[in-house]
Amino acid sequence: MQWKNNADRFGALAKFFHWTSAAAFIGAYVVVYYVIWFLDEEAPGTLAVLNVHWMLGLLVGALVLPRLAWRLLDVQPQDPPGSALEHKLAHAAHWGLYGLLIALPLTGYVGTGLHTDFGLFAVPSFRDTALFESMATTFGMTWESFEAPVDSVHHFLGKWVAWGVVGLHVLAAVFHHRVRKDDVLTRMLP
Repeated sequence: MQWKNNADRFGALAKFFHWTSAAAFIGAYVVVYYVIWFLDEEAPGTLAVLNVHWMLGLLVGALVLPRLAWRLLDVQPQDPPGSALEHKLAHAAHWGLYGLLIALPLTGYVGTGLHTDFGLFAVPSFRDTALFESMATTFGMTWESFEAPVDSVHHFLGKWVAWGVVGLHVLAAVFHHRVRKDDVLTRMLP
């Protein structure tokens, strides 16, 4: 098993970052839509289920920086045959995905007023940090006036932007595999 990428394939570490991020990202969506569709917000167990969403979101956020560092440090496989425009669009789409992998966990964490309980440890809510206290003092804001717009950005990105960007990513992988019959998908498979 090769850990590093080469000109033809992604290495084990890049695959680990990709598939772990994808699983946590999809899991966070499954959990939050389960809450939206099937649970009452006021029901006693709802916060425990939402905590799973927060845990998965923080996992995505924790993985993105080492993932980006590895991407910048390691060689990237060569682009498949295609036009310069296709390659530019593919690279832009990948950086859009990275942007979402940063923006969604960040706005989710910053806009959540409750701690995230991982069992062995808890991550304090942003509301309980010295940074928020300093911001609130400096700008004279309350948690409620801060949380609402951040939460709106998180929900907008999650409901409208992420579905399109992730959908295009999946469709592009399937297109390369089924129509172009190249190795774009298989070189990222475990």
